[in-house]
Parts: sequence; C-alpha cells; structure tokens
Amino acid sequence: RAGDWRFAQIQLGSKTSEPLGRRRYWPIFAAAQANGLSIGLHVGGTQSSAPSAGGWPQFYVEDHHVLVHSMQNQAASLILEGVFDAFPKLKVVLIEGGFAWAPQLGWRLDAHWLKMRDEAPLKRKPSEYMKTNLWFATQPVEEPEHPDDLRQVFEWIGWDRMVYSSDYPHWDFDDPNLAFRFQMTETEKKMLFRDKALDGVTFR
Repeated sequence: RAGDWRFAQIQLGSKTSEPLGRRRYWPIFAAAQANGLSIGLHVGGTQSSAPSAGGWPQFYVEDHHVLVHSMQNQAASLILEGVFDAFPKLKVVLIEGGFAWAPQLGWRLDAHWLKMRDEAPLKRKPSEYMKTNLWFATQPVEEPEHPDDLRQVFEWIGWDRMVYSSDYPHWDFDDPNLAFRFQMTETEKKMLFRDKALDGVTFR
C-alpha cells in the first residue's frame, strides 16, 4: 500500500507480547523508512499478560493509566535495541500515551546506559534518539496545577517533537481552544497545530 496516497502511516499497538524493538519486527521499520511512512504507535493492543508490572488492576482508571507504561516500555525498547541506529530516518509518533514522562525517561535511560552501555552499544545517548526519531501526540494533554509547568515540559521535550491531537469524538477529547492553558507564540502554535504534521510526521 506504500504507493497509495490514502495510506499515510503504519500503525502499531503499544501493548504487545514482546517489545517492538526485537529484530523480527525490523522489516516493518525498514519498509516504513524506505517508503517515507511514519510509525504511529498507539496505546492499546494485545492483552496476553497483566498490563502492569504489579499485576492486574481492579479498576478501569488503573488500566487506563498503565497504558502510559506500555508506551514508555516501547520507546525504551526501540532505542536500546538499536532500531534508530539501523533506521536513522525512521519517524515514530507516540499517540495517546501522554508525554510528560518523556524527559524523565530520557534522563533515566542516559544514566543507566552510561553504566551498562556494553549491553546496548548505541552510537548516541538514549535521550538523543528521542530528539531525532520520536514525536509525541498531545492527547491526553497533561494538566498540572500551574499551566506554565506544562510549557516547561514542552521545552524539555522540544516544540519540534510535539504534534497536536484531539482524539475527537471520544468523550475525553482535547479541544484545541481549551487544552493548552499557557500562552504560545504564533510560531509555537503553527509548529504544534500544523507544521509538524506537514513535515511528514503524520502525513506524507
């Protein structure tokens, strides 16, 4: 379907029986890079085991929250198993998995990797791949008590890594007029709401 303009992205689920960085999945990434298609990594997928390291949750609100953990695990797998060294132009968009955790993941992976790099002989620090190969869809937007804290998270991740998503018409969708309670410059608005998508992150 690569030659069909109606297909703009390859979508995979974050809940899998094994991490997506494994080499058996590399042909998918090779095809995506060769054809200029991004990978849309969306929360959800198979349920072959407990969704959290602590076992089975009792309430839906718990299950809904641990979807974020599956996204963190997949990001770490793609980085540490060398996917982005093998496919340096591959674009992966993390969809509906939150994003405020991303800076902390980069900091922690860097610290661990510096001590255990023989296990994962990457060309760069893990956080650097997050700045070149990963993008983050904004829904569900994080809502800190102080709105400017969210701006700080955007700046840590990088405005060029963020892509607006609404999740409309789901009941918990993010209205673009209400979701971001801090001031943006016109340049930031264009980058978030338009430019990154047109750059080929979600369209081609």
